[in-house]
Amino acid sequence: MKTVLLTLSSPAVFRNLFFFPESAFFQLKDCLNLNKNLRAVFLVYPKDYNKYAYLFKDNIGGRLILEEITVKYPKTFLEKIFRFFYSYLIYTGTTRLMASIGTRPDEPPAGGRAYLAPLKRFISVTFGRSSFIRLKLIPSLFLVIIKDRPFKKFFDRYNPELIFISHLYGWFDALLLAEAKRRNIPTIGMPAGWDHLDKYYLPFKVDSLLIPSEQMKQAAILHQSYKPESVQIIGHPYFDFITDQEYWFTREKLFESLKFPSGAKFILYISGSAYCPDEPDIIETILKWADEKKFEEDVYLVLRPYLGGRSKDREFDEKKFEGFHNHPRVRFYQRESWADLDGSIYYENLMRHADAIITVYSTAFLEAAAFDRPLLAIAFDGYKKRPFNRSLRRFELMEHFKEVIKTGALKTARDFEELFKILNDYFRDPSIGHKERERVREEFCYKLDGQASRRLIEVVMSKL
Repeated sequence: MKTVLLTLSSPAVFRNLFFFPESAFFQLKDCLNLNKNLRAVFLVYPKDYNKYAYLFKDNIGGRLILEEITVKYPKTFLEKIFRFFYSYLIYTGTTRLMASIGTRPDEPPAGGRAYLAPLKRFISVTFGRSSFIRLKLIPSLFLVIIKDRPFKKFFDRYNPELIFISHLYGWFDALLLAEAKRRNIPTIGMPAGWDHLDKYYLPFKVDSLLIPSEQMKQAAILHQSYKPESVQIIGHPYFDFITDQEYWFTREKLFESLKFPSGAKFILYISGSAYCPDEPDIIETILKWADEKKFEEDVYLVLRPYLGGRSKDREFDEKKFEGFHNHPRVRFYQRESWADLDGSIYYENLMRHADAIITVYSTAFLEAAAFDRPLLAIAFDGYKKRPFNRSLRRFELMEHFKEVIKTGALKTARDFEELFKILNDYFRDPSIGHKERERVREEFCYKLDGQASRRLIEVVMSKL
């Protein structure tokens, strides 16, 4: 029996590999049905076991298995110091944002230790330049210093031939990868998000790295010391769902569900929650323009509050937007995107028919570009004058977004005058930025051919 161990340690992994019928998970099930000599074991946190157990009711004769495992973060002083050291072998614009400024205005950066930012920078420009430290010393020290081996029992029980790491950035996956390195078992891996390769240095390399795009391949080589020949571009697996016209429905059907008048225009506003406390100023002003007929079109707004993992973020958005619930031009979409099939179908059609999409610097821009929808970022703080370290402008430091900005596909409003002009121009001519968005699709989305999940599974099966 040939066994592959796979991780399911993040909602982003579920988005990438699970939620739609043609996803990598269901294609893997097809492979198990065809080959009785294969077994797949998925590993999850105990808190997620019941959440995902329904996917494993058909366990294909005991060859599709879900196992729960508790993983502990480093606790000893030596473990913490070691993790701190190797994490800052890189110090990108993204790292600088997180370490010296912070992503949330209501919280201090880097756990309240912004004073350590110069040390972090020093580590990157000294030790971080050594290939020996990055590729030899750190992996070896990890196996000595990090004593916790929670996955040992599963390796002993299942004797796997292959390990698939679905969330390289996560500590859960790092410990699984460490166990595979101890036993010299082949590994395949992928980042769960497009912003995971430029934040911190990762201690281990998988043997085969699957990457969504050329931009992320270059990030893996530059920031994580991967060799080009070990990196394979496959596309974003969940974009197979986005491009599948089976799930598309008409603008008329969408407008009927939203109770929008025929011929109206609408903005999809994807909130940034605590990252962006001044969003009510922006939304209130857009609605004021619409009510006063300043746009040439009848304009409405669909607001998707931030649905991150933290309950305090949800509470922040609920309070922030409570004044808009009764506005006749506002509709709320409050389901988590890419969390289930029905909700995802509706959400992708919201994006596909939106006349403009406004969001913080997030993956939603790639999704919008895949649909060729007009993109807009807000880079000012409503009616307030916040310093840079508390302004939305700080997000332009993020390494992966610098490349998006370079394409010109993302229109950036730096005051209300620019915001009005960009929106009004988009309403007049939605083809504005079409060529630039095509460049985003080429550089950041790879092939939008609906075959990324198949390419992923083909790599897994070829290794087995």
